[in-house]
Amino acid sequence: MRHDAPRSVAICYFRPPVVPIEQAMITRTVCDSRLLLILTALKPEYEAVSSAVKHWMHDTPAAARSNAYEEIVVEQIGIRGQSLREILPRYSHSPLAGVIIAGVAGALDPRLGIGDVVIDSASQDAPRIAEFIHAMSGGQNVRIGPIFTSKHMVTSPKEKKLLFEKTRALAVEMENKYTRILANRRAIPWLGIRTISDTAFANMPAQVGRFVDSLGAVRPWEITISLARRPLLIPEVMRLGRHTQIATRKLAEILGAVIRSGWPF
Repeated sequence: MRHDAPRSVAICYFRPPVVPIEQAMITRTVCDSRLLLILTALKPEYEAVSSAVKHWMHDTPAAARSNAYEEIVVEQIGIRGQSLREILPRYSHSPLAGVIIAGVAGALDPRLGIGDVVIDSASQDAPRIAEFIHAMSGGQNVRIGPIFTSKHMVTSPKEKKLLFEKTRALAVEMENKYTRILANRRAIPWLGIRTISDTAFANMPAQVGRFVDSLGAVRPWEITISLARRPLLIPEVMRLGRHTQIATRKLAEILGAVIRSGWPF
C-alpha cells in the first residue's frame, strides 16, 4: 500500500463488489454482519481511532463484542472526504449499524480548550452519548452544539471570531457535513465527534495547510522545507504538534467510550 493511500482497519474486514456511488446510497442487502463504520480524515486521527478499536477488541469479552458489533471498520477519508466516493461502495451490501466521523477540530467558542470534546448537535442520541462519555471517562466535560464544516482551513483568531459570531458553531472542521449527508441518504444513524486541537485564540501558520496532503497523509519534506525557510515557525509548529497529540489521545479515549456504549442505541 502506498504511504499516502486511504487507509482502513477492521475487526473482520471484507470487500464486497464495488458498485457506483449512487447505487451504494440506496442498496439495502441483508448480510450476516452488524458493522460500525468510523471515518477519519487525517493519519493521526486514523491511528488514534484504530488504537481505540484494538483496545476494545483486546479488553472486551467476545460475547460482549458480538452483542454490540460484529465488525468495526475504521477508514481514512482524507481532507473534505476526498476518498468517500472510493470507500463507501465497499459497504453497499453491508447493514451499517451507524457511521461515526471522528477527529480533531478548531475551537470557535472561546470557552473551549485543548482536548475538550464536542459532539455535533445533529448527531443521533447526542445527549445520551455525552452522558456515557462523562460517566466512562471520569467526569470528562462534553459540549453539544453545531460544528461548522468549512471548505478551507480557518487559521486566524479574527476569522474564528467572525465565524463564531455568524454561525454560533462551537468548532470548525472540514468533513462532518459530507459524511452526515451520505449517512442520511441511507437512513443510517450518524455521530459527529471532535476533540479540540487549537483554541479560538490560536493563530496557525498559513503553511500548515501544506503539511498534509488531500488524503490526510503528513508531508514530512514539506514541513522540513518550510521550517528551514522560516525558522521562526518552529515554536508554533511544535505547539501545534503537542496540542494535536493531546487531542488525538483524548479522541482515542472518547471513541473507546462510545464503542463500549454500544451506540447506536
